[in-house]
Amino acid sequence: MRLENRVAVVTGAGSGIGRATAVRLAQAGARVAVVDIHAENARDTTEMIEQAGGTARTIQADLAQVSETERAIAEVVRRWGQLDILVNNAAVMIEKGIVDTTEADWDRIVSVNLKGTFFCAKYAIQQFRQQGTGGNILNMASVNSFYAEGGIAAYAMTKGGIAQLTRALAIDHSAEGIRVNAICPGWIETPLNANFFAQGPHVREQAGRLHAIGRIGQPEEVADAVAYLVSDEASFITGALLTVDGGFSAGLAPALGVVL
Repeated sequence: MRLENRVAVVTGAGSGIGRATAVRLAQAGARVAVVDIHAENARDTTEMIEQAGGTARTIQADLAQVSETERAIAEVVRRWGQLDILVNNAAVMIEKGIVDTTEADWDRIVSVNLKGTFFCAKYAIQQFRQQGTGGNILNMASVNSFYAEGGIAAYAMTKGGIAQLTRALAIDHSAEGIRVNAICPGWIETPLNANFFAQGPHVREQAGRLHAIGRIGQPEEVADAVAYLVSDEASFITGALLTVDGGFSAGLAPALGVVL
């Protein structure tokens, strides 16, 4: 999988799956815009890429703001003159059930996870059209797009929405040479899950048992799947929801009766 002469935007690239994805795409030859609300984290990712001989640029942006989304895409085009790949990875999780979720909680999680994904895609597609070269969008969904877990009602709702957005965009834009796919990770070792795993090793062990492989995943394992889906090797794949979940969605978790 080679991505020379491609320009990629990875959102939420300051840590976790986003960081691993930015590094992996750079390893494949892409120039990578490292977009994150936390500028210091984004700079750390950029330095990792540059130290390994890759090309990257840090862009600080709050993707809950449409103006920031538009600015981030425009800045990439000004810098490198093109855009070929968008990885919509930025997300927040608020661990609350519906009764405890406030309006502020709702607005934040929907604005980042759904609105941010939607408008990043919008401005990327506009740029793809101007170039006339097609493009690739990869949205980060979740096993929670299909299976609900307790205490994350709003988060699960946004991930279900991303799955449907992926299908809709694929239908609307495939004739323009634009492919749109999503990855649905299981439990992955990321800062998003850090507070949960901090409860103790027994929690990590129980989470691992939800997966047929018997462990949680690593960000690099998701990043490898991203690199494939945005490459020419995946040229006949669009509108797909690829589970990268160690067998979580194979039906093992309900059979085990594991409760976290």
